[in-house]
Amino acid sequence: MIKAAFFDIDGTLLSFKTHQMPESTRRALARLREQGVKVVIASGRSTLELNDSLRQGFDAYITLNGQLCYDDEGAYRDVSIAPADARHIVDAAFLEHRYDILIQQRERSFVSNLSERVLEVGAKVGITYHAEDYRQALAAPIYQFCVFVEPGEERVFLDHTHEVKATRWNNLFCDVVPCAGGKSFGVAATLERYGLAPDEAIAFGDGENDISLFEAVGTSVAMGNASDVVKERATMVTDDVDSDGIWNACEKLGLL
Repeated sequence: MIKAAFFDIDGTLLSFKTHQMPESTRRALARLREQGVKVVIASGRSTLELNDSLRQGFDAYITLNGQLCYDDEGAYRDVSIAPADARHIVDAAFLEHRYDILIQQRERSFVSNLSERVLEVGAKVGITYHAEDYRQALAAPIYQFCVFVEPGEERVFLDHTHEVKATRWNNLFCDVVPCAGGKSFGVAATLERYGLAPDEAIAFGDGENDISLFEAVGTSVAMGNASDVVKERATMVTDDVDSDGIWNACEKLGLL
C-alpha cells in the first residue's frame, strides 16, 4: 500500500511550457492526500524558488536535492557543503572565471554572472536569477551549487574538491551536492520521519538527478518527457507533464 508519494518539480509537477501545474495534477495530489498519502516535493530547487502553487498542499519538502528537508514541524535534514570545497568552487567562479555558478544558501540564492547559459536555464524553469558579488558567496553555508559546464566537464572542479559529487538533469549545468547527499538521502530521512518503508513509497521524476530518487522507493514513475536513461531506471513510464502524466499514472496504479 502506498503511503508516501515524492514528486520532482520541473518537468514533473510543473510544465516547461507554462511553468504551471496542470489541473489534473492538482486533482491527483488532492486525491492522494484525501486518502492519507503523504505528498512530498523532492526537488533541486531551494525554498526561495517555490512558487505559490508549491507552497501549499504538501506534507513535506525535500529541497536542494536532499540537503534541506522540512515539514510543518521544522527541518529534519540539514547538510551543507564542506567549507573548503565551497571556497574552491566559489573562487574558481568569481576570481578565476572558469565557469558560472548558482549559489544556493538557506536564505539566499544568486548567480556569479548573468551569462547567456544562465539566462537560458532561468527561462526554461521560469526563474529570474540575479547576480551578487564575491562577499556574499561565502557569507553563509552553501547547500548546493549549480555549475554551468557541459556534460563531461565536471572534472574541472571535481579534481580539486574532496567531499562533493555532481549530478544533472540538463546539459547546461550540473548540480553539486555533498557526497552524502542527493534526493535518495532526503527520501530516506522523510521515510524515517514518518515511520514508513521504501516499499510504501512512490516517486515521480524526469531528470537524471531523479534516478537516486527512484532507487530510494519501491515504485518509480518516469514522465513521458524524461530522457531514455531515466525511463530505463523507472518501474513504469507515464505520459508527459502536459498530457496528464501524473494523473494517468496514479489512475493506472489504482492510487486514485
